[in-house]
Amino acid sequence: MLNSDNDESRRVVEQCYRTRKTLVNPIIDWGTDDVWEFLNDVAKVPHCELYDQGYSRLGCIGCPMNANRKRELEKYPKHKAAYLRAFNRMIKARIQNGLKTIWTTPDEVMSWWLKDTEPQNDGGLFEQEDAE
Repeated sequence: MLNSDNDESRRVVEQCYRTRKTLVNPIIDWGTDDVWEFLNDVAKVPHCELYDQGYSRLGCIGCPMNANRKRELEKYPKHKAAYLRAFNRMIKARIQNGLKTIWTTPDEVMSWWLKDTEPQNDGGLFEQEDAE
């Protein structure tokens, strides 16, 4: 077995104890600058221009794992509107199905999604039981 991918104890050469295979991690100790230097100066690999605009992670717009989701949704208002519509459908579906919800408006969900507010508790939000 190996250590986790992000473990500080990872080594350039490792032995998997389960399979007995030797693994080589040639860039294990590279930092972000090392990666970009290699991509731009050595391999000359083209890259998405969003990296040049300050993005360090690309994926879905508004992804909850992205620290820049608030900025992204401001930059792409149609995506924000789509999220709000989806949040509204979610609230309506939960109410129609007799499920609990702690939100009454899509904007409340958006505030939580962007981590502007934290619910005191989820109020049973994710329970599958019918509300009483």
